[in-house]
Amino acid sequence: MTVARQNVMSAKVNVEYINPFIQASQQVLKQVANVDFKLGKVYIKEPTYRVDQVVVIIGMTGNIKGQVNFCMSLSTAKSIASLMMGGYPVNEFDELAKSAIGEMANMIMGNTSTLFSQKGLKVEITPPSILIGENMTLSTTKMINICVPLLLDNGDRIDMDVALMEN
Repeated sequence: MTVARQNVMSAKVNVEYINPFIQASQQVLKQVANVDFKLGKVYIKEPTYRVDQVVVIIGMTGNIKGQVNFCMSLSTAKSIASLMMGGYPVNEFDELAKSAIGEMANMIMGNTSTLFSQKGLKVEITPPSILIGENMTLSTTKMINICVPLLLDNGDRIDMDVALMEN
């Protein structure tokens, strides 16, 4: 699964930078939660935008710098955490569930860094930060913000917002 060039052609970011995020997401979601997804329409998101409920933020430094925001509803976060824990019911988004969601995002970004390394690009990642709330505003000013919607087979959705700038 790769990004159609036309969806992000107006961006000043190499579209090939997005494909490792998608590939890593496929690998990790299948491995840790046994879930597949379809890629929604990839688009450029405004640098300041509203999100609801759960966001996992991981920063990047190196040849490519920026951050990736994994945005999802609370029910999606609980569902993924449950799948990661072998189907154990997650009724509350407690510390264990937060840890699972943070680890999922961390694994996706770790795999993405490895894929970049194979292309000769050095990318290091920060530990994940998890925000929980309603009507939060995120800002990725000075970076192109590309939204990669991951439409999970179980009906859930994760918006993987990739905000990058080349060094």
